[in-house]
Amino acid sequence: RRLTERIRMATLKEIKRFIDFAEETQLENREILTKYPNTQIASMFNGIGPESFPAWLRVLLDAIHPTLAVVACIHDVEWTESDGTRESFTASNRRFFRNGWRVACASFAWWRPRRYLVAFDAWKFARICQRFGWAAWIAPYEARKATEEA
Repeated sequence: RRLTERIRMATLKEIKRFIDFAEETQLENREILTKYPNTQIASMFNGIGPESFPAWLRVLLDAIHPTLAVVACIHDVEWTESDGTRESFTASNRRFFRNGWRVACASFAWWRPRRYLVAFDAWKFARICQRFGWAAWIAPYEARKATEEA
């Protein structure tokens, strides 16, 4: 029951760990994590999966795929900054896969099957975002645009 009530928000310690690991592994667009205070990044990060997923499902995905959390964090901040273009949308999703591959290689030796499972999951999540994520990508952009026009 408590699992289903939990709303995903990273702790400041997790965010610090994400930033350090992103730098250590030279993830693409890691600089985006230094543009905001850690408290703001924590509020932008919703875990693996879109906000439209129930909280219990995102918690479950985070538990199953902890290696990809830092990749999802960068992705979530990118989506918060959405410029509303298809090019940036596609670039963000492709970067999710490339960063997922980099994290898999940094976390698991080449002979460990987990390395390839994490890389495959990164590819799969990036494809799902590309296929079904446009509405979530465009929403922050449209909200900012509406605020500016008001």
